[in-house]
Amino acid sequence: MVSCRGRAVVLACFVCVSLRGLLAQPVNATAEPSPETSAKQLVRGPSDALSPGEAEFIRQRKEVVLASLGRLNISSTADSVPHIALLGSGGGQRAAVALLGSLQQMGQDDLLDTLLYMGGVSGSTWTMALLYSDPQWSVNKVFSSQGVHGDIPWWSPVNLIVPGPYWWLKAKSKDEDFSLSEVWGVLTSYLFMKHMDQRLLSAEASRDSTNPYPVYSAIEKECFNTNTTDAVWFEFTPHEAGFPELGHFVSTAYLGSGFEGGELKERKPEMDMVQLLGIVGSALANEDSIAEIAPPWMNKLTAGTALKDHLRIYFTLTILVDMLDSGITNVTDLAKLEELQKRVSDKHLEVVPLHNLTKEKQVEELQRRNLALVEIVQTWVKELDNGVYKVAVTELMEVVLPLLIKWQWGTTENFVYGVKDSEVPDCLQSRVLNLIDAGISINLPYESFLGKKRDVDLLIAPEFSAGEMFETLTLARDYAAAVGKPFPVIDEQVLLDKDWPKDFYVFPGENDQPTIIFMPLFNRINCKDEAEVKARMVEYSTFQRPFSAEKIAALQEIARDNMRNNKDAVVREIQNASTRRQGRRNGTDSAL
Repeated sequence: MVSCRGRAVVLACFVCVSLRGLLAQPVNATAEPSPETSAKQLVRGPSDALSPGEAEFIRQRKEVVLASLGRLNISSTADSVPHIALLGSGGGQRAAVALLGSLQQMGQDDLLDTLLYMGGVSGSTWTMALLYSDPQWSVNKVFSSQGVHGDIPWWSPVNLIVPGPYWWLKAKSKDEDFSLSEVWGVLTSYLFMKHMDQRLLSAEASRDSTNPYPVYSAIEKECFNTNTTDAVWFEFTPHEAGFPELGHFVSTAYLGSGFEGGELKERKPEMDMVQLLGIVGSALANEDSIAEIAPPWMNKLTAGTALKDHLRIYFTLTILVDMLDSGITNVTDLAKLEELQKRVSDKHLEVVPLHNLTKEKQVEELQRRNLALVEIVQTWVKELDNGVYKVAVTELMEVVLPLLIKWQWGTTENFVYGVKDSEVPDCLQSRVLNLIDAGISINLPYESFLGKKRDVDLLIAPEFSAGEMFETLTLARDYAAAVGKPFPVIDEQVLLDKDWPKDFYVFPGENDQPTIIFMPLFNRINCKDEAEVKARMVEYSTFQRPFSAEKIAALQEIARDNMRNNKDAVVREIQNASTRRQGRRNGTDSAL
């Protein structure tokens, strides 16, 4: 592990907001539904219809889209406005920064207002959350790289007054369902974004239609592990959260409250955006990318799940140590922290001939290494000199270290618990849900935008994922087939481009299928061959500490170039989507 000094560089992916605005919502604030909302109206389903609130928003947003189409000289009518969604993929900082660059260019090209929806998984949700902290972000188009919290150390006494990471974690640790999602939400917010966003998603339900409607995606862990396809995907919107395939939803303000049989039993505070990002925005949930931090000898092991758990614990500890570094100026304390970094790194890299052991013995040895990593940190804390810093670190570790061993994520009350519906599967019969990063399933949020509910005509999908190119497309195609949703045909010849893809692909939809624009981040325009594509992915790999200012600027420009170079093609597909929508209204659909 390298030294953490100088890692105050942050993602250039958030709009300018004032500290006053950031602190407007206290941690336990909860947006209330209107007084006439009854307990029965808090949960809904099964239903494949939009919530009334979303339906009204979309009605108003279409007026914005129609005006935008006129500025682009695209013919449309009020009753045939095309439904267009921009999808943000996973990919950690790479995805967060690249999505920002894409949106900046779309703003410059007057394309933002063509969007009805914006959906995101994993790293892209970091940018989404920060942009939507400004109710007028798509109009203002003001982006800043200046951190809101500046250089206030997380452990500073100021953070006992201002809701910083120490204060926030201390308060949340008392919750019954406290999990690593809250810890990861703080680490992501404070280290990568410098922005502790404690507003509530439900508060956006009262906003006007200035911005596209946001949809954040996650998956339910138990349903994913048991291949219960209809209950895997979970979505969060300003009005409702729930399972789109099952059609069961709860008012977003009441997600996390206790329900049984559809009846509210215990009112609890709504999760804030820090918690939500800890669920939807954790790159640790991406199993394809976690191997990036494994030393070569570990790749020979057969204890796959135990190995991934070890790597996740190690990576979380390294990020946690980065947070401990924040604000330290004392030379002695810095030396002690660097010694901790070395001890943790040495233990992780220590070569042990585990590949000669049985799978069961490998699991036992990896679990011992996990405990050893935790013990190294505990010993280091005890060796610190007495003072404010030691008190804060001690309290933080007492909360976090036990959670690392349990590895419990995304625990929240199950609003379908006890619901008498034969379609509610066994994986949803427990009191709690375990919601995790959707990138572990499909690293682009196609699911929420397929089918009749949102009736999307055009999906614009910039691809920032790691892993094999086009995998998100083929996984989404297979998912759509499994749940009976329309999806365009994927030309098998296109898949041969996977190692050195083009910068722009169109998969045209027919009838009720959406058309998909697919735009690989690294491609034949910005990389001379497949070797350079691989090199760029290594340079901007998912598992690394905050990018430098230079890397951020370079990656933003790459993403902007991709969108800039293909503006005419995007506009053409928007025109085609409008024509198709009008054809469907007239009963003469044509795929262009």
